[in-house]
Amino acid sequence: MGREQGDSCRLLDSTTSSDDGLDAFDSANIERHASDVPDEESAYYSDTSGMAEYKDLSQYDRRPSVKKRFKCCWLALNRVCYCVTLFIFLSLAYTLGLSTSVRKTKFGVANRVYDSQDWVKPEGFKIVALVFYGRPRYVSILDCYLKRNLAINGGYLDEVHWMANTDKQHDLSYLDTLVNTTDSYQAYHLKHLGFQSIWEHAVDNNTLYIKIDDDMIYIHEDAIPRLVQSRIAHPSAFDIAANIVNSPLTNWFHARTGAVLPYLPEPTPPQNHTIQNLTWRASSLPSYSTPVDIIYDFGVLRDGLPLPSIGEPGAPTYKNHRWLPLPPSPQNLQKTPIAHSAYNAFGLAWTSWAIAAQQHYSLLSNIENNHMHKYHFGDSDGMWDMQYDRYNLNFVAIWGRDVRASLPIKDDEQELTSDIPRLLGRPLLVDTRAVVGHFSFGPQKEGMRETDLLARYEALAEERVCLGKRVRS
Repeated sequence: MGREQGDSCRLLDSTTSSDDGLDAFDSANIERHASDVPDEESAYYSDTSGMAEYKDLSQYDRRPSVKKRFKCCWLALNRVCYCVTLFIFLSLAYTLGLSTSVRKTKFGVANRVYDSQDWVKPEGFKIVALVFYGRPRYVSILDCYLKRNLAINGGYLDEVHWMANTDKQHDLSYLDTLVNTTDSYQAYHLKHLGFQSIWEHAVDNNTLYIKIDDDMIYIHEDAIPRLVQSRIAHPSAFDIAANIVNSPLTNWFHARTGAVLPYLPEPTPPQNHTIQNLTWRASSLPSYSTPVDIIYDFGVLRDGLPLPSIGEPGAPTYKNHRWLPLPPSPQNLQKTPIAHSAYNAFGLAWTSWAIAAQQHYSLLSNIENNHMHKYHFGDSDGMWDMQYDRYNLNFVAIWGRDVRASLPIKDDEQELTSDIPRLLGRPLLVDTRAVVGHFSFGPQKEGMRETDLLARYEALAEERVCLGKRVRS
């Protein structure tokens, strides 16, 4: 009866809306509905003078039963719990980076990345870092990044092979000390010094080698995982290289993606100048205020002449000097060294210490401000096909079986990034989201040593990267 009465009410509501509609619901309809109910309920409708009948009809109370009310409350509670759980999950996802482009890094700071998946180390092959060793001052920084990336610390590197390209006793003694800090480190003393000989040790077919120069003073936390995953995802490529800050080729792109900022060397040293307890943060630097046109001469750099004495045009302005930021604008960027770089493996960006310094101060600023995405270019996966152009071998992932098939190697950079890839039709790819910092090339090192940059990178590593006390040289 209840269902039929409800249906009648819905029909009435949907077909009538005036008093005439109410008149249609006449006494005949009432009598028809009354005849469908039990006698006791009929008695209630026909005789409302007796209250006893009302009490007897309590079983026909049309309020929801206790069971139904409990069920409704339970469903409502479930919906509330679902919404609260969903809200908490989305909040955690935003914090941990499960569904956004910003996540907490293992260094304890937020870094902007495009793909914020949690990296899982692949199985079935060994991953070995192959470090071309010889300069302890740089290695004392690199060591912190490599230890962070060891498999025993939750990273990807099963082992690190230090290939000693030096016969200096001090350097070898430091290496012995370094290797004794973890079982994942191994030292190899090359019989013949030079780049070529290290590749003879990288020939295990089922090992992925990541060749790293010893003056890599910054490695983004995702760089090594990205190289490995990209090496797996692009089997047709011959090798996968990192996106190097201070490379003659990639810096040309960085200047056009907004990664390189306008900096110039400070003309005179500040009072009480020291590099002791120096902060790495670029935000601590004062702004550059000297008129630009009278402070720097780029002609010496373009001519490729030897570095002049400190204080002369084109040379460092003072020992352990710093660079200061100009207001960011295309006009100011054109007044700085990066404006003279070109897409050329042996161009000015390979020889100019000033172009290198500007890139490094820009990198420190981008690290501090979480602007690492400015270094990314290439396709939707951040991959850039070098089209057989020569590229730097400072940081590259390559299978041992490909190295074995390429021996003997004479000019490793030319052969492994250009000649052999062209011969095989397997180009080198740059993973532009695997950002690393390279301190200097040979022609740049003299001028770079007169900056305070190495002290700043030491401070960065000690604050954010080193798992324990840094092994100083």
